[in-house]
Amino acid sequence: MTFLNILLLGGMAAAAIPVLLHFFNRSRPRVVPWGAMHLLDAAFQAHTRRLKFEQLLLLLVRCLIPVLLALCMARPVLTGMRALLGGAKTSLVILLDNSYSMSAGAGAASNFTQAKEAAAKLIEQAGSGSDVAVILMGGTPRQLLEAPTLDTVRVTKALAQLDASHGAANFPEALELAANVAAQMQHGLKEFVVLSDFQKVSFSDGEAPARGRALQTLKRLPVPPRLTFLHVGTESRDNVAVESLELPKLALGVNQPLQVRATLRNFGERAWPDLRVYFRSDGRERGAQQIALAPGEQRQVLFPHAFDTAGFHTLEVTADADALKADNSLAAVVTVWEKLPALLVNGDPSPEPLKGETDYLDIALSPAMKAAAGGSDLILPRVIAPGDLTPDALSKARVVVLANVRQLADAQVRSLAGFVASGGGLLVFPGNRINTDWYHRSLRASGLLPLPFTALAGGLEDGKPRAKIVVQPFTHPAMELFNDARNGNLADAEMKLWFQLGTRQEQADPGLAVLAQLSTADPFLVEKKNGEGRIIQCAVPCDADWSNLPVRPVFVPLMQRLVIYLASQAQPPRNVEVGRPLTAFVSRAHVGRKAHFTAPDGERHEVDITGRGALGYVEFAKTSRPGTYTLTAPDGGPTPFVVSTARAESDLRQLTEPERKALAESLRATLLASVADYQQMDKDRRFGREVWKPLLWAVLALCFIELLLVQWFRRQKGRKI
Repeated sequence: MTFLNILLLGGMAAAAIPVLLHFFNRSRPRVVPWGAMHLLDAAFQAHTRRLKFEQLLLLLVRCLIPVLLALCMARPVLTGMRALLGGAKTSLVILLDNSYSMSAGAGAASNFTQAKEAAAKLIEQAGSGSDVAVILMGGTPRQLLEAPTLDTVRVTKALAQLDASHGAANFPEALELAANVAAQMQHGLKEFVVLSDFQKVSFSDGEAPARGRALQTLKRLPVPPRLTFLHVGTESRDNVAVESLELPKLALGVNQPLQVRATLRNFGERAWPDLRVYFRSDGRERGAQQIALAPGEQRQVLFPHAFDTAGFHTLEVTADADALKADNSLAAVVTVWEKLPALLVNGDPSPEPLKGETDYLDIALSPAMKAAAGGSDLILPRVIAPGDLTPDALSKARVVVLANVRQLADAQVRSLAGFVASGGGLLVFPGNRINTDWYHRSLRASGLLPLPFTALAGGLEDGKPRAKIVVQPFTHPAMELFNDARNGNLADAEMKLWFQLGTRQEQADPGLAVLAQLSTADPFLVEKKNGEGRIIQCAVPCDADWSNLPVRPVFVPLMQRLVIYLASQAQPPRNVEVGRPLTAFVSRAHVGRKAHFTAPDGERHEVDITGRGALGYVEFAKTSRPGTYTLTAPDGGPTPFVVSTARAESDLRQLTEPERKALAESLRATLLASVADYQQMDKDRRFGREVWKPLLWAVLALCFIELLLVQWFRRQKGRKI
């Protein structure tokens, strides 16, 4: 036991006052000789003993009153072994939720402001000699300061300047970082305090695997920390968000009609009967609609648009909704192409119309140009002989089509492999001229042939089995167009002769995708990635010798979709959520040089260009702020990227009290409702428990007992008389 006001223990000397008064007031009886005294002696002795007992009992009670009162005023503290191990010093790690949802809240103070104030109070209470670290949970978890510190004033100042992030809370990773930081802190006693709104999407039962990871993190520490959950802020349900923008999955051409599909969701309990939704392109308003959005409702809004110039363009949809502004708008970058150059390597040319290997394919890829002078098509095909497949020709193409090509030179294969690895597309059609041994030995060994051509099936003669393309729900970007029969019926085409592609075991390759199958269960179209590019292999030629596919209406959209898809794979995504890195490919010739990213606030960041396969590669990870980022590389003009807030954070619903309790129990944490509760608990843990209140109640009880005893003894004396 220790005392917070030890000098007041001197008040215990007041216990001597009742003793002195007792002796001062003792009666001194006068001795009177009386002959019959022996008759009363027995009764007198009994009465004297009773009086002594009553007086001693009253004296004891009266002495205890000042003693206990002095103890109460000295504020005794019951301390255990923890006080011996470090006293009031501890290592405090605050896991502060600075996710986007913390920007919400009722009144002038957001939930994040309340969380910062709570953190400041906890740091203040940590006391002299305690080291402190603050882990920010939003986006990619990080420390507020570079390292734990004893300078609590510095931590508090840094907290005051902190704003909420635009990312989602990542509790498991934050806890893992906290564990690593705590291992470097000074004191054996570790306190982990989580300050959060406990948003459902971040802490719900759906995060059970993550919760298990968090528990394992705590268990691996030599001395498990005391984990406390402290709920801060109020729950707000008034939020409308532009949840997503559906962008074209394939390359987009100039003047090509586009339907911008925006999904809006009302996460709140307020109805929006006349919500205005605006569409902007390159910063200019292009349209607006008014919709009604009921509580919990999700609606899609369509805006037709077409770009009249090639290059990078920015789309944005904005809802004129609530005060939580960041998710009221969603932007995206799209790339618009003037032309997609494709090389058609003709392995079986012919002077007769529609007899050459690539004649049908050439028309299908550029129907407008072939139909009328001045026609415009997105794909710009160029038919070449196998010998003309040179590095210079490859440098001007985005897609290469091998059509019944017998074989290529080794140097051509190496150039083609570099082309694909750098993001180019390759489409392989067989035929009666191909050297299957060479295809397997050279192309497949170079990663340019997804499956071997194993055997021919069917036959050109009458009576031989025929096969059709199986129409099924397609999920591949190049094939989903045909889920709508109005875009062409693949089952109209009939295959007379086709190659069986690979064995069942080879077809089970996890890196292989079967785009379409024949009715014989043989693959019709297969795809595999090589480097940053992709290869698609077909089971039949692109002429009309083995099938009637080239003369069916579906041939045109099918070939265009395949080529456009292959041309669309060259670059990583340019639209990401906050906290996700921005990546791009540049020419490998620039490896070792510098590129620059310009953030939305205008700050310019220098990044290294490194090698990645056949390409140069840049990466920028400082994307904590939403907005437009611009890449400037040595080999091209500015390239925009859009970073958006984490849309999962738009659902502001919080865990209920029972759900928070269940979460705390699963992680063996203490759940508290206020900073005051934590302060009291922390004081008891680190300093011991004060017992002045029970002592005060004991003083009052003794005063009452003394009064009762006095009254009782007086009544007893009266009865004796």
